[in-house]
Amino acid sequence: MVCLMEDPRRTLSLRDMTRGMVQRIRNPLNALQLNLDGLTDELGELNIDSGENVRERLKRIQKGMAELDSLLCEVLRLTDLPTPQITTINVNALVAEVQKFLKLESSKNEVTLKLALQQNLPAAQADPVQIKQAILSFLLNAIEACRVEDSITLATESQRDRIIIKVTDSGEGIPLDHRDRIFEPFFSTKEGHAGLGLPLALEIVRAHQGKISFASEVGQGTTFFMSLPARGGAR
Repeated sequence: MVCLMEDPRRTLSLRDMTRGMVQRIRNPLNALQLNLDGLTDELGELNIDSGENVRERLKRIQKGMAELDSLLCEVLRLTDLPTPQITTINVNALVAEVQKFLKLESSKNEVTLKLALQQNLPAAQADPVQIKQAILSFLLNAIEACRVEDSITLATESQRDRIIIKVTDSGEGIPLDHRDRIFEPFFSTKEGHAGLGLPLALEIVRAHQGKISFASEVGQGTTFFMSLPARGGAR
């Protein structure tokens, strides 16, 4: 099953995004406030027995604040995406750089990263920083979808006036009832994840006059396809 992600109506409106962001922020803020209230009471009568309890609450506060910071950074990247600085890029070199950058992360998860790069691939017209971010988003999503000893292949190929970047994992695949939502901001099935990686990648590719599609089989894995204009190709 192949799904195309081309209609801008598939992502949420700015109002819906903001509503989701506020809800995601209010939940941890409430937890932080409860912990702070308890600390205020205990600090007034601090003793040795309660010291460890106070330290544990402080740790929870620190963790909550770190999660908020991470979420807000993701929101800023999505809502304040700069205009792409288009230049001629070597896609194979860029893909290999991303693979090298995430090799430690994949090894930590016991997932193998492979490259399958088309030789003599034409250059593409794109912003290298933004395209690297998009590939990272797809690759991190693939790593999270994989099980121990699964593999991920980063591949490139040319099709007429387009350059195709493929990220294929042998993970669990995308459930049918999630496939219409994976590019929605804040949609995530993983605890502690902002759910903004794939929406960011989608916005980046659209800003490059590119296209995204994916094919997935439950229990067998998923492939994401990123199509970009080749140098001199139609935009």
